[in-house]
Order: sequence, then structure tokens, then C-alpha cells
Amino acid sequence: MQAGRELDVKVAEALGFRIYEDFPVCAIYTGDTPTSFRVFRPSVDWTSMGVLVEEAKKNEIYLDFSHTFNGCYCGFAGVFKDGEYQLDHNTPAVKGAPHAVSLAYLMAKGITA
Repeated sequence: MQAGRELDVKVAEALGFRIYEDFPVCAIYTGDTPTSFRVFRPSVDWTSMGVLVEEAKKNEIYLDFSHTFNGCYCGFAGVFKDGEYQLDHNTPAVKGAPHAVSLAYLMAKGITA
């Protein structure tokens, strides 16, 4: 799946965020007020990717990325099992680290992207 709104919405839904449907980019409710929101674009934005990493960590899903020799990135997701960190999922190479991390998160949750 390409980076962008469709992938961002899947990630937001997997995190349990409530989404504003009428925005051209993924926007989520912040809960501060009934109309408070923030743009959430984890597949293209490093700040949003950071939010994803921290939220995933709360559920013991640990995300990381690595660059490849051709300038692309691979995402990784792992969990602790039996007291050991186990790398369970890695993505194919894509153009951006946020994209790779978003895909790895969905893979760890068992969601097809």
C-alpha cells in the first residue's frame, strides 16, 4: 500500500483513534474538546511516526527501521515473548522511513495493507 491518507487511516484505526472523515488528510480527535483534532500522517510525517512508535510501545509492539543501500527503508516490528525480544515482522523496502514503520505496525497487528 502506498504512503498517504488510506494507509494513515488504517494505522489510526488500528491504534483505536477516532478519525475526522471529512479531511483530505488523516485527522484524529485529540479529546481536548469535541472539535479538537490534529493531523496524523504516520506514513509520511516523522512527527506522526513518533506518535505511532510511542503508542505501539504501550501495547508492547516495538517498531524500528533501517535504511538500505539503494536509499530505501525497511520497517521492523517485534514483541517480547518469554522474556526475549523477537523480531516478528519486517517490510519490503519502501521510499520513506515513516512509510516502512507504518507498514510494520499493521503487519504486527495482523492487518493487511
